[in-house]
Amino acid sequence: MKCIICNKNIASACLKVCKKCLVEGKADEYILAVHKKVPQNGIPCNICGNSCKIGENEKGFCRLRENENGRLISYSNANVAIGEYYFDALPTNCVASWVCGMDKGYNLAVFYGACSFDCLFCQNAIYHEMAKRKLPLMYADELIEASKKAKCICFFGGDPTCQIQHAINVAKNVDCIVCWETNGNFSKQFLPKVAEVTNGIVKFDLKAWNEKLHIALCGVSNKNTLQNFEYLAKYCKMAASTLLVPYYVDADEVYQIASFIASIDENIPYSLLAFYPCHKMNDLPNTSKKQALECYASAKKAGLKNVRIGNVHLLI
Repeated sequence: MKCIICNKNIASACLKVCKKCLVEGKADEYILAVHKKVPQNGIPCNICGNSCKIGENEKGFCRLRENENGRLISYSNANVAIGEYYFDALPTNCVASWVCGMDKGYNLAVFYGACSFDCLFCQNAIYHEMAKRKLPLMYADELIEASKKAKCICFFGGDPTCQIQHAINVAKNVDCIVCWETNGNFSKQFLPKVAEVTNGIVKFDLKAWNEKLHIALCGVSNKNTLQNFEYLAKYCKMAASTLLVPYYVDADEVYQIASFIASIDENIPYSLLAFYPCHKMNDLPNTSKKQALECYASAKKAGLKNVRIGNVHLLI
């Protein structure tokens, strides 16, 4: 559809507004209409970077905490989380698998059933139903035992950030390589422990650079994510990826993201991932080869040495 504001550029039906109008600040009312809100008046929850303040009889952004008659109830802790796990034969389809280089054995894939973002283009949107049902349950002891059959364990989802106590408890008690695929929206209090338990890769999904665009696409700011990336890069092996959402995440956006990464370390691996229609942005087309190549050129121009295009089979 055409943007409801400028009537010129293409927009997704769920947002109704194009990138240009979003970044120019003309579309705040449309952003507010499409996303759930981070509660700001009530009991503080400091588990993830959203720092919800949950009002009486309200739920937090992730749905795993709620204020029940003035008392904060959590459905996840260090010993039990909402989510599921499975074994994935190596090499996996992890977007950082080309960095690890392991080609035998198994990865223990730990999928957390909640998220600290609300991405309109989410490709793992099953987590919404898990967070709503508070099921299935995933026990730390169970994962620690399962890890004995794996060469590596990867926390993803959804996202581990809003069940970080559970992920850290598991990570510090396993004897295999520990990796993360995350939106990076960690509460800063947990960053030192994340760095301490990680002996593999921390891969951040850097969704967008412009903050207004990020809020439009994901429901929350990216300031905390960018700060956390910079912090963890001092202690961990890092990787990054960006989903190339047509008409929104373009070569200019990728250039800014890549410039940020390169300012930290030009050798950090960066994957540009092809989008396919899904979740609330199912009216957009797949990423085109033209867009992917333009974004690749922008990432290289920004100074990154280690750039690749992923999901190439999805390109049109």
